[in-house]
Amino acid sequence: MIYEDNIKKLKTELKKKELEIAKLKNLVSRDELTGVYNRRGFKEEINRIFNDIAFARANPETRKHFYIAHLSLLFFDIDNFKKINDTYGHKTGDHILQYITGVISKKVRSIDMVGRWGGEEIAVALIGSDAENAYRKAEEIRKAIKQRVRIPSKDMVPITVSIGVAQIINGMNLDELVKAADSAMYKAKKTGKNKTIRFDENEKIMLK
Repeated sequence: MIYEDNIKKLKTELKKKELEIAKLKNLVSRDELTGVYNRRGFKEEINRIFNDIAFARANPETRKHFYIAHLSLLFFDIDNFKKINDTYGHKTGDHILQYITGVISKKVRSIDMVGRWGGEEIAVALIGSDAENAYRKAEEIRKAIKQRVRIPSKDMVPITVSIGVAQIINGMNLDELVKAADSAMYKAKKTGKNKTIRFDENEKIMLK
């Protein structure tokens, strides 16, 4: 009886430790302001997908029942964010970041990943989506943000985002995928903002 009681206590303590570890891991991988992944957590999660895709392509027979054929990355940048902070204050900027990540999170599936890459940049990994489907989803989100997110002032100025879309290409690593999506997003900002641009696979120089 004493032995069984000790076993139960040990299991209870182990369960508590597991919960504590899970909480600590969540704190390390999540952005405190928005609740989505931070850059570190996002990269860790998406790297798992990259490894699975690479393994499946190298071993088609062993993974024929589970295979992710596509992966696309959306890279968001909030337009005029510095001006917003300078004009309305950083607290307003924080609220806008929270609103936007909330809209994005509701517009994607539970298997997709949303992360705050840094500052006003937000990354979204769409699992199983090719560039065409990812572009449509990006446009859906962009329009929803423009309609729903406002600067909380008497003018209720709408907030817009510029989005870059890139699909994983054979042999592409995570850094290259990020550069591709970031380059497309940069082009969206330079050509008028409040738009979505797909990475052109023929523009290899953009990866350098």
